[in-house]
Amino acid sequence: MLSHDLVQAAISARLDGESYEIADDVIDTHVVNCPECAAFQDRAAKLSRTLLSESRHDGMAPPRDLSESILAGVEPQWRATAGARRGHLAIARVGLAVVGLCFVAWAVTQVNASSQLLMWSADGRTLSPEAQPELAAFTLEGAALRFGVAFGLFFAAWRPSFAPGMLPVVTTMLMFLAGATMRDIALGTVSLPQIYTLLGLGGAVALLAWTWAVDKGYVLRALWRQLAADPV
Repeated sequence: MLSHDLVQAAISARLDGESYEIADDVIDTHVVNCPECAAFQDRAAKLSRTLLSESRHDGMAPPRDLSESILAGVEPQWRATAGARRGHLAIARVGLAVVGLCFVAWAVTQVNASSQLLMWSADGRTLSPEAQPELAAFTLEGAALRFGVAFGLFFAAWRPSFAPGMLPVVTTMLMFLAGATMRDIALGTVSLPQIYTLLGLGGAVALLAWTWAVDKGYVLRALWRQLAADPV
């Protein structure tokens, strides 16, 4: 699996003129889509140019191996950025797991509620006249959807790279239910379960987007520094 460490090691070797195992087009594609590695490449290239310029200015031949010099110059900032990314990713993954557990608990309560709507008559063979089979079916379907969302969140917490796959599904559910809830608010028929559902889905969307962004290398502070950095 291609990781930031492998790509950055290949970038350093390429700048140093050494051999590396990753193809150039793979490196370039990853750098285009990864702000962290793009920033690493910019810093490493700038440092390499600086070292070469200083060596020529002093009348000295450039060292044959620039890898250690390049890594020494960019490693502290890279470590800080990578540490921040890992911290953000850990928080996002824990958040996904917590929200997933909330959806599981909610789904279990709905399963119990659906069973209570299917009351049997005294003979034990037919439903009681007070039973509500249609409402029980709707309640069970709602439980199934919540179980699906929960296990999708668990999977994204386990494998953050799959968070983008869940994001469109949960966002569509959120947008659809938000419209229905706005209608019910206008009619004065909104219920607490509707609000809780919107809050849960909204939290899931935010956490999935956060997980996807951090997994791709977008850390807010690092991104701001990159945008404000000297382009030269």
